[in-house]
Amino acid sequence: MEYIDIIIVIASLTLTAGFICNRKAFKQHLIFISLIAIVVYSFLRPFYPIGIVAALGIISHIIFIIKKSKTKSTIKLLEVEFDNAYIQEFINNYKRDIYSFFPFYQAEKGQRCFLMMLNADMAGILIVKINKNEMLIEVDYTKPDYRNEVIGKYIFKQNTGYFKKLGIDKLLTKSYHKGHSKYLKKMGFEQVNLDNQSFFVKNL
Repeated sequence: MEYIDIIIVIASLTLTAGFICNRKAFKQHLIFISLIAIVVYSFLRPFYPIGIVAALGIISHIIFIIKKSKTKSTIKLLEVEFDNAYIQEFINNYKRDIYSFFPFYQAEKGQRCFLMMLNADMAGILIVKINKNEMLIEVDYTKPDYRNEVIGKYIFKQNTGYFKKLGIDKLLTKSYHKGHSKYLKKMGFEQVNLDNQSFFVKNL
């Protein structure tokens, strides 16, 4: 095998990984990278037919991204009852992943539950407790395919008036996952010590 053939081997492995990957955004990136590698290989070898096909795939992908960026997403918080079937089914389906981020979550009466809706699709759930003017976030979970911070920015930055209408002026939560802590800081939360416990707090 010549060194140049390593490119097509890497491209094939990347393309295979792209098809296997369950995360849509990551899947698209892997496939896009593999197509670029195939184009490069086809012109170095040269083997133009496969390069042209891959180039068409790249153009199609770019057009898709441009169209998607121009399409405005509709995000909504929809409050539902504590025992809502959608909430229960969602938790059952994503239980392992949810508890990797929120290991001490327990369903209790008095919790308020919200469905995170993105373009009419159920993207995640928000489960909180409200005490006077404070909201304690117990679960703030989105499905892996929607974990691109778009929903978080809408909820915690662009649409904070939703919480203010509920009389809330302070959001609190705990983090047990490095990725979640990083996400909270991006959403404007600050890590503070309250009663000898570490919380992430955001004043509205």
